[in-house]
This record gives sequence, C-alpha cells and structure tokens, in this order.
Amino acid sequence: MKIMEEQNRNPQKDRMLLFFIVLLLTLSMITIFCTSKSDNTAASIDTTTSQIDTNKNVDTTPEPPTEAITSADTDSNNLDANLELQPIQYTEDSNDKNSQYTGKRINISVTGLDGRVGRNSHLADANHVISVFTETGEILITSIPRDTYCDLGYEDSTNLNKLTICRSNKGRSAYHKELCRIAGVNKIDYWVEFGFSQAMGIIEFLGFKDPKNTLQVLRNRKGLGGDDYQRCYTQGQFIRQALLGHFNKFTGTLGGVLARAGLLLVETNLTNDVALDIIDKLDKVGFPKSPDVIRVQVKPNVNIKYKIYDFNNENTVPQLVNKIERFNKKRFDDEIETAQPVRNVQKILDDALRSAYLDTAKNPQRVINKLVTYYNQRAWYQVMDLNERDRIRSEFGTLLYNAYVKRGKQGDADKVKAVIEADKVLHNK
Repeated sequence: MKIMEEQNRNPQKDRMLLFFIVLLLTLSMITIFCTSKSDNTAASIDTTTSQIDTNKNVDTTPEPPTEAITSADTDSNNLDANLELQPIQYTEDSNDKNSQYTGKRINISVTGLDGRVGRNSHLADANHVISVFTETGEILITSIPRDTYCDLGYEDSTNLNKLTICRSNKGRSAYHKELCRIAGVNKIDYWVEFGFSQAMGIIEFLGFKDPKNTLQVLRNRKGLGGDDYQRCYTQGQFIRQALLGHFNKFTGTLGGVLARAGLLLVETNLTNDVALDIIDKLDKVGFPKSPDVIRVQVKPNVNIKYKIYDFNNENTVPQLVNKIERFNKKRFDDEIETAQPVRNVQKILDDALRSAYLDTAKNPQRVINKLVTYYNQRAWYQVMDLNERDRIRSEFGTLLYNAYVKRGKQGDADKVKAVIEADKVLHNK
C-alpha cells in the first residue's frame, strides 16, 4: 500500500505526531514494572530494588531455566529499515465473536522487559496489545497481567508457567502467540520492546513533573487494591488519558530527526513509513472524535469493578502515593515485608567505565563486553544528577565508538554515535 500524500500535509507535524503516539503507546507498558524511591534525594537509583518494594511476590519469581532463544530474539533492530517504504499489515477482525469492533485492525504488542542494571533479561513484566482500527478511528487497549497462566510445559510446582516466563524462555514468537490467545486477536502485526531505563528517558521527554511518583502509582499492585488486574487497568487508563489529552496538541517542527531519535530508544519492527500511514488514517477519520473511541480492557476477564483515576488532575498522583506509603509502612512495621536495599547506579556505571578504560589500548573487545549491556539498557537514565548523567553517557559513547572502530566494525560504531546524538536531541543537551 503506497503511503498517501496530501497537498496540505505537514511532514514535520506528521513525524512529531508519529513520535508522540509511539511514545504514548509504549510509555505505560514499561511503567508496570517500574518502582521509585520514597525519599526526595538526588542519588542514583536502580528501581528494580526499591525502598518501597510493594511487589515482592512478583520480583521473587524463580529464575527460569536456560533454554534456546529463537533468532528473532537476538537479532538487533535494523535501523536502516526505518527509511524504507513498507505496506501496513492488517488483521481483518478479532477472534472475539462478541467484539463491538469490526473491519481492519492493526495489533501492536508493547512489552516491558524487566532486568537489573547490567543484566540481560527477557522477562515480560508489561504486556499490552494496542489494537488500532483505522477505518473507524478507534483504539482498544488490552492489558494482560504478567502472571497469566500459560502452558509452557513445566511442572506446576516450578511456578514457571506464566506469560512473563514465556517471553524469556520460549522466545518472541511463542510469546506473541500467547498474547494473541489471551487477548483474542488473530495475530500481532507489529511489536515494540524496551527496558526500564529507556522508559525513564521517554517520561522525562514527555515532561512529567514527578515521574518517580507516577511510576510508583502505575507500578503498585497491593497498596491500591486489585492486584495485577487493577494495576493493568490503571496503566491502560493512563495511556488512554494521555492519548485523548495530547494527540492533537503536538505541532512541533523538529521533524524527522526527533522521530528517528525516539525510535532509537526502543526495539521495534515498526518503521517510520508504516507509523506515518497509521497516523494519516487516524487523522482522516477525525481521531479522537470523543473519549469513547479509546477503550481499555483486561484479559483474562475477571469480575472486578475497576477504579479509574484521573491522571490529568495534578492532585491524583500525590494522593495515591500517600495511600501507598501508608500501606507500605504498616506492612514494614508488621514485618510482613522487608525494605530492599537501593543500588547506586552511578557507582555501578562509573566502576564499569573505570574498568573499561584499562582495556582501551590493547583489548577493544573487552571494552565492548564490559559496557554494551549498560549501553543497550541506556542505564544512564537512572542517574538522577543530570550533569553526571551527561558525563557518563558521553564516556560510554566515546569508549564504545572507539572500541568498535578498532575492531573494524564501523557500522556498530556509527550506530553508537547515532544513539548518543539522538539522546542529546531528545533532551536538548
């Protein structure tokens, strides 16, 4: 399908809208497994272990046995493909025969991968399917709890037959098959994956005044009631409200540079051209015509009366954080749970850089091995001091670029340079 062009089309505005919708579609997915510190200090944090660990039962999932991962999981995203003209992939309709939606739909899975700083992990802690109905200008957000049962062939006593383990142990294709089964869709047309640190960068770019506490609210599964199901629904409502409130407001002039910078933050098979075509089609049908055009559902279905929080009200997050912290304090006082230590991410990254510097002259491959996981995670976003963050990001870029050049891998070196420069563009550095 050829990308449609209109005489009055503003390419810069389109690309800004593209970047915004991709960020919004992916933002809430990550926040399901994000935590934040309860204090107000500017120290670096690793939010996978927090002073407010309200998800202890989730975080202590047994480490899955090592199994082969398909090549689709290990292939890096081909950034050059973002420049190619490609037709949109469509799914004709939902497997749910009682669905109110008909016609062509585009199913985008957005997955937040959990993992500590410096450690590779493919545990799927955030699992949403965003269905875009281009003919009617509607969006359905299907949120799925991480511990939803999947028959992965393990003994039930291992506690490993879960959706989160499916992504880690069985690979992306098997994971998408399970998403389709649970969400009631025929197939996943496009996918987006990223980790916690990238989400921090997205949140800061979007201008949230208090991202740490917002993450705490979206992460919490006990203090606000409803367990994983309420958490999924709250997150879906967060993205719904963001889309309704901001879709028609972005009229920036940064153009394709900013759009490409945003795509460098995530791993995805979405291309610029495909996303632009989706935006065009939504615009043509007047999206969003009303708040009802975006709906949130949780699968599997359970008999829960979900609470809806107004995230456009600046008092909502502080009030919910206060409620969560009172709940946590009681559990700590009653010794039901124990506060977890906070890791100093800045020290971890500085130690890695210091070690890598020792190998720059004679062993560039060792430099790459020591830094590449932190780089892939964009771990510097967990450094709260902005000046220190900029320094660490710059040092990672310089060391990795030079190491790849010495190894004769100019393409990898250029990709590192592009990521670092894109990061600066996003945050005006």
